[in-house]
Amino acid sequence: RSSDARAVTIIGGDAYAQRCMTEVSGGLSGDDTLATCTRALRNRRLSEESEILLMINRGVVLMRRGENEAALAQFDAALEEDDEHAEAHLNRAAALVQLRRHGEAIAEITTALGLGVAEPHKAYFNRGVARESLGDLRGAYEDYRTALEIQPDWGPANAELARFARTRRDTLASRLGENGQQ
Repeated sequence: RSSDARAVTIIGGDAYAQRCMTEVSGGLSGDDTLATCTRALRNRRLSEESEILLMINRGVVLMRRGENEAALAQFDAALEEDDEHAEAHLNRAAALVQLRRHGEAIAEITTALGLGVAEPHKAYFNRGVARESLGDLRGAYEDYRTALEIQPDWGPANAELARFARTRRDTLASRLGENGQQ
């Protein structure tokens, strides 16, 4: 059985690449994680897909650290390698949302959805956030609802739809109250 672990290490490629992906998946974003991902990218024996995934993971680390311009550059580099990489487009959109460039983010999310992003409910949710930021409440509501249709009982989408319902109810009650006082 110990040879199986060694085989995975050899087949899986660079140990730094494996560590980068594990740490990013675990939510880490410290200096050590950034250094690990950077070191993994220096390995010129990586497959193109592994290199792209490392660029995306490095971008995610930078975004978590609030370094959104640097994250955007990392996602752009990944897209230079494969301009049809759905996850690169989706993460680029997340950085754009952080930079309050909502119109661009909506376009990137729409592209990611068209390319078959792995977790479309999150893409619809994030597009809803961007649309709402631009004042497109109907579009935001539809995206939140679509996210919930894809992933029923998903907390973030449930919360946004409940907020929409409360706001609508409060607005209606306010209007009825105003009409009753006249």
